[in-house]
Amino acid sequence: MPRIYFSIAQANALVKRIRPDVERIIQLNEELSLLDNTKIEFDEENIENFLLEVELNKSFHEKNVELYSLLGALIRQGCIVRDLEKMEIDLYSKLNDKEIIFCWCPGEDTVKYWHHISEDLEKRKPVRQVEDAYFEQLKKMK
Repeated sequence: MPRIYFSIAQANALVKRIRPDVERIIQLNEELSLLDNTKIEFDEENIENFLLEVELNKSFHEKNVELYSLLGALIRQGCIVRDLEKMEIDLYSKLNDKEIIFCWCPGEDTVKYWHHISEDLEKRKPVRQVEDAYFEQLKKMK
């Protein structure tokens, strides 16, 4: 699948659209963690206990399917999910014909940061720098 490149406006529009799915993924991940860490031991073997175990396993697997379906949908839209716990999402873009990454986290209303592909997350810079560079390119085109 080829990379999808976003302008700042396109990235922010995508963020607005995917926010409910991202929030659902966070919720599902928390629920799955709770279910995965819950161990039930029964004092006696009976049908009700077996059915309860089956229902818990069924719920766990249904949540996994939903989570991975949502993740797949994000990826198909051009998102790179860096951290499932924090739901750090990267989006490809270009600046002066070089690939860059826009960074977004669910607590942010819009894309706030970017970095070069070869740089670590710690080297993030304010997205305002990219906006300024776009405006400079437009001025040169006049």
